[in-house]
Parts: sequence; structure tokens; C-alpha cells
Amino acid sequence: MNESEWQDFVVFDINEEGERTKINVKKEDLGDYLHPEQVFAIIKQDVYRIYLWKGVRSAVRKRFLGSRVATTIQGELMKAGYKRCKIVAIEQGDEVEEFLNVFGLESMKVKEEDKLEDKHYIRSSEREKERIAKILETKQIDTKTSKLVEIKKLLDDDEKIIWFKSSTDNFSENWKKLLSKNKKLKDRIKKEIDENEIEIKKHESRYVITNKRIIVHSIFNKLFDFSKIPRHVLEVIGEIVFLDLKGLVSIDIIKNDLYDVWFNIEPLNKGVNVFPFEGLTLEEYEKLIDVFTVILPFRAEIPNKTKKLTYIRKIK
Repeated sequence: MNESEWQDFVVFDINEEGERTKINVKKEDLGDYLHPEQVFAIIKQDVYRIYLWKGVRSAVRKRFLGSRVATTIQGELMKAGYKRCKIVAIEQGDEVEEFLNVFGLESMKVKEEDKLEDKHYIRSSEREKERIAKILETKQIDTKTSKLVEIKKLLDDDEKIIWFKSSTDNFSENWKKLLSKNKKLKDRIKKEIDENEIEIKKHESRYVITNKRIIVHSIFNKLFDFSKIPRHVLEVIGEIVFLDLKGLVSIDIIKNDLYDVWFNIEPLNKGVNVFPFEGLTLEEYEKLIDVFTVILPFRAEIPNKTKKLTYIRKIK
């Protein structure tokens, strides 16, 4: 929307493709439009709020994309010169009092047929705790794996693993030439490294996210020069590299057949690329996004032109 099109009160209907449609509705008639299967982004600039209203029967995908749309709207408003609006999630049947008071509404009762499949309607706060608990599940972590055991020995006492991935990397005969074609990596390859120093075979890598750091344990780390990255942000111990979450400012996402996730630090624009988690499956990628946007203080952004998630930034 153009700056001139923004109004104090605007309502967008959000579909399952993450597209938004502005609907013409008066503030006093809002309650007539709220439906159990719908998700709406409701802007109320005089109270600096973007209410993300989620019907009890709305699709999970629509809810997930609704959060992204609300963040995009938040950014557009700020670029247009408006003050930052806080995004507030509203669950049908468990609406916050502030939302009800602003629009003169009463809490929408949830009909029996509209309740969750298990017929047990959970309060939004409890539901969020359950969601976080599922994200924090670490059943896929094999603590007997030698590389992970080595990483765990180096963690702080209050540090917990909240995401983990293992992968197998193959060094081809011309591995150095292939790495040098990567624009983000070519300037980091150690010039003194000889191809013959690395045996041509498979190497197992570990990608780890804790509540304090991002960790990559890979033989690739022996090939890269991290000397230009501040020591208070990044620590290198042999093949293990630790990136402090306090120094992480953003994440770039590149989608080919699989997903590559690049972690960036200060100070330039969206940040300076440090290293990637490469070759994530859709399931691994979606769980990683959940970790950063639900547990850690990051916000997902979708450019209007692509409608695809390509960038995640830290919430200031």
C-alpha cells in the first residue's frame, strides 16, 4: 500500500497462500466479520497495534502465514513514517481484554463443533507452552554420537540444545575450486590450504542451536579464515565454531532443492555472512524457523514481491 492509503483502522483478510486482501468494514461492525475459519490482520494506529485475529477453526498454515503478514505490515507502516505498531495475537474465545475494549466487543463463544479435534479447548497461553515444548523436543539428537558428545562437553552449565542436525559432506577432487565459486565463501578460504591436505572422503558434520549459541562442527571449518570476525562474537576450537546469539543480527534463507540458512553479524546493512547451515529439508527448516521466531527473539519477514520467506531479523 502507498503511504496515502494507510488509515487509522484497516482490516486485511489473510488466505492460505499468505496473501492479504483489504476488506471494507467499519470499526463498529468488526464483530460481524470475525469467523471461526478466518485470520485477520487488524490495524489500529491510534493505539499502535496490529491485532492478528485467529478463528478457532482457521487452518494452521493460514495462522503461520498470518504472523508473517502482520510483520510485513508492521515494517511497511514504519517505512511510511508511522510509529511502530505492536503485533498482538488474538485467539477466538480467549481474546485479550484490550482487544475487546478497543472495538467494543464481547468474547466470542466457541461452539462445540468449532472446538479442536480432541474436544478440549486450550487457553492460548497453554497452547503456546505446548507448541514451545514440541519445538524443544530433542528426540532426534543422538547423544552417543562422538561429535555431539564433544560439543556438549564445551557447553556452559545453563546451555541447552534446542535444535540439531547431522549431515554427511563429500569432498570431491576439485573441492577448493567449487568452494571458491561460492561468493559468500570464496574470500574466507585459507589461501595456504593445499587440496592434497584434505583426504577425498566423506565427513560428518553437526549443526547445533542452543539457547546461547549457534554451533557448526565440521572439517570445513579448518579451511576457513574467521580472523576478521570479532572474538567476542565468534570462537573457534579446532573444527568447532561457536557464534554467540548476542552477536547474531539476521538470517538469510536460500531455497533451491533444499534450504541453506546463512547467519549474519553486525555491522553492515543486514549483516555480514558468517557461515551457513546447508542442505536442510523442509521439516528441518520449518523447525529451525519455529526456534528463532517462537523461542528466540527474531522476526520473520516476507518481501511483497516474492511472497517467500528470505530474511529473519532480530527484534530490537
